[in-house]
Amino acid sequence: MPENHFHAHGTGELTIADRHAHESAIYDEMARALLAESSDEQLRVQRDRIPFANREHVDYLSFAIDTLRPLAGKRILEVGAGGGTLAVWLALQGADVTGIDVSAGILEVAAKRAALSGVSERTRFVHRPIEHFDDPDDSFDAIIGNNVVHHFERDLAMSNLARLLRRNGRAAFCEPVLFLPDVARRARNSALVTRRFPPHTHTPDERSLDQRDLAVISKYFASVSWRPFQLLCRLQNFVELSDPMWNGLEAIDRLALQHFGSARWLARMIVLTLDDPQPKDS
Repeated sequence: MPENHFHAHGTGELTIADRHAHESAIYDEMARALLAESSDEQLRVQRDRIPFANREHVDYLSFAIDTLRPLAGKRILEVGAGGGTLAVWLALQGADVTGIDVSAGILEVAAKRAALSGVSERTRFVHRPIEHFDDPDDSFDAIIGNNVVHHFERDLAMSNLARLLRRNGRAAFCEPVLFLPDVARRARNSALVTRRFPPHTHTPDERSLDQRDLAVISKYFASVSWRPFQLLCRLQNFVELSDPMWNGLEAIDRLALQHFGSARWLARMIVLTLDDPQPKDS
């Protein structure tokens, strides 16, 4: 049986329904602020530039998208579409995109962004968590998600993703990881540390992926590979780095990850590439 409970940062256990309701409330509130404060020009997406959320996403999101190319003509599912910037950009590249999210409010932002960018006919936004999402057209050529797998109920979500992805399709997810022993994770989430260095999370049940999560994913995809990103840049979890400091550390990280294979186990982020789906009976 899949595990349907989640441990929050010091708040006990959350059921999957609790988690979805909590996340929905948070992102609905974010959506209200976005719609109130953003101009049409700010919401519009440009075709010639991937809409990175910030500097931290540039390397790994670019790599994730490259693993799915060519994009034109593909039927793509974005899981955790949020305000729709990536879904709209993918549609501008010629893909037909379905974006799903647990927040109905944030999908209103996505729909407005698609209309302003001229791709309403190539986008569809559905208020549904991946654990329970079904698609009338059966399957997708590609699936993408940016910082979403660590929100999932792993077994339910991965089983459904394997069912939704076509046999020769590919899924790519950008995810935070912590491959250190559990004692390091407990220390990071201890009250003593979090008082001084709060976790960079939107919801209290989030946690970085580890090797146990990769083992779960491997039950549903015969080919699971991952590319590491960011090492020293993990300092961003504790202090705000200036742009020059970030750029310098990221350059060092690229070299270290290129030349020292064992450094990958200290990465802050990975791009998970999933091939050969193995859907299980429910």
